[in-house]
Amino acid sequence: MLSSLQEQIQSSAETISQVTGLDVEVVDIDLIRVAGTGVYAGGVGSNIKQAGNLLKATLAGELPLFIENPRENKICRGCRNKVNCKELLSICAPITDGNKLYGAIELICFSEAVRERVLAQREIYINFLVLFASNFADSARQKFELQDITSLLNAMSEVVSTNDKGTIIFDAQDKVVYNNLRAKEILKKSLDSQFENFSIAKTGDTFSDLDEYLVTHNGRKRLVVGREINLTSPTNRFSSVFVFDTIQSIISISQQGPSYEDSPLNHIVGNSPLVTTLKEQIRATALTNSSVLITGESGTGKELVASAIHAIGDRADATFVAINCGAIPDTLLESELFGYVGGAFTGALRKGQIGKFELAEGGVLFLDEISTMPLYLQVKLLRALQERTITRLGANRAVSVDIRIVAATNDNLEDLMAQNMFRRDLFYRLNVIPLHVPPLRKRLDDLDLLVSHFANKYCTLFEKKPISLPSSIVNKMRLYEWPGNCRHRYAYSRCPD
Repeated sequence: MLSSLQEQIQSSAETISQVTGLDVEVVDIDLIRVAGTGVYAGGVGSNIKQAGNLLKATLAGELPLFIENPRENKICRGCRNKVNCKELLSICAPITDGNKLYGAIELICFSEAVRERVLAQREIYINFLVLFASNFADSARQKFELQDITSLLNAMSEVVSTNDKGTIIFDAQDKVVYNNLRAKEILKKSLDSQFENFSIAKTGDTFSDLDEYLVTHNGRKRLVVGREINLTSPTNRFSSVFVFDTIQSIISISQQGPSYEDSPLNHIVGNSPLVTTLKEQIRATALTNSSVLITGESGTGKELVASAIHAIGDRADATFVAINCGAIPDTLLESELFGYVGGAFTGALRKGQIGKFELAEGGVLFLDEISTMPLYLQVKLLRALQERTITRLGANRAVSVDIRIVAATNDNLEDLMAQNMFRRDLFYRLNVIPLHVPPLRKRLDDLDLLVSHFANKYCTLFEKKPISLPSSIVNKMRLYEWPGNCRHRYAYSRCPD
């Protein structure tokens, strides 16, 4: 422990030597020289077990020793250095805090004049040395406690990391003295220790029994949810601990994109020219952050295309959130999209609710059947796309969102715009990258693959032997118009194991 304070102890030893005219030697409990002056300066870091009888005795008895007749004192018996020893007087004191022994400090005299002065003020020199030894012990104890605290914090960090929560600890001056990797990840920090210009403040809203906080760092703002716990300790060294996470991690997301082990494009069954072109467009589209508008008849697989864009894009590690605008009543769609604070309207949850925009933070929000969205919501959606901010119902504070919008429709938006049922400015915001999913009747070259896919899937699902349809039946399928296209969701899923 004393070795970690080597520079501090060496500096003190040199000061003591200059004040007293005596040389100084400091060792730890293993008799490793930590500091030294004069003839002892060159051996710092060396082991003196073979020559340190006085220091050994001090460590063993944990009491100060005053030796005015070195070489003749019984403590010096057996010392291998006795023949060459030129010491005229030695004072030694243990470095201890009363509970733990850290080492010992020795004053050594080589001058007769200095020896006479020390003998005349024996008690003063002993008390002086004990005082310095106590000071070293206090420093060592504080260092030891700090290491204990660091170990405790590291252990706590492991626990917190297991639960995947960010943790920040503040000292008595409200400065950040500890943060774990998850905290840096959430706040996009790369600093190893101190957070400068850092503050947290409650917004007054709650989600899932957790308080919402606005975190501000160097002008950057981020909403998180968690708990700030005040700490009480005898030293008052720490004031509080802040355990937090992203809102998206706290709220359970039920609408997720499918999980792919291989390329998601392989789950779009078909290799006809139209499907091949579509897959190439998806690959190109996935590498941008521009909004996408997917058009196509009902049942052609527009959500599958949206999922593929997400899965092979640079937002693949973030969330894919899908919402069918036509399946939710107009009165509820706004709160579903933008969320609300507690008490925003009659029937609202007391704790509030996060909207799909915030759930999709960092990822992709898929708006299916966008053509059914009422005009007043189209205005709010347009504003969100332009400013990249949303406002929860009942709130007066804008929330920044970083998402990619992918919309889909089976209606003709040109006709709806002509009827003033869809905003033209919103159309242009969404239609940055247009994708069209062809109907099945225009890609009948894929029919054999689809028949094989479904036959294998359902034979596996119902534990039946594999079958193949007669060519006569397949030929009749080719004559069918397929107005519903591929209606089953499992058409694009992998067969169960």
